[in-house]
Amino acid sequence: MNLSAYWAAYDATLARIREEKPDTFGALKAILDTFEPPSSGDAFFPGGADDTLADALRDAGWTFKFFGAPYVYKAKHASTGAILHYIEGDLYDRTRVTTEETNQ
Repeated sequence: MNLSAYWAAYDATLARIREEKPDTFGALKAILDTFEPPSSGDAFFPGGADDTLADALRDAGWTFKFFGAPYVYKAKHASTGAILHYIEGDLYDRTRVTTEETNQ
């Protein structure tokens, strides 16, 4: 894939998140996996652009807690309670983790 095609796919993925408004980790993963397969986590989406996954997720109804850097955060969907952790592009489904563990 050439550089122009890469950024077009990146932008299209974020646009799809804004349009479809995934409210579960599974629905988000289905979108992200069309861009790039998982690496270390349950799903993957790189940073490096002015428009980010966090921006698109915020537009789709997710709220955030950042941990000292824009590439480490926890996001939660208000209506479903779905929770994810994002660490340098890797996303981890934390929905099944107990509330006590995710509040640490």
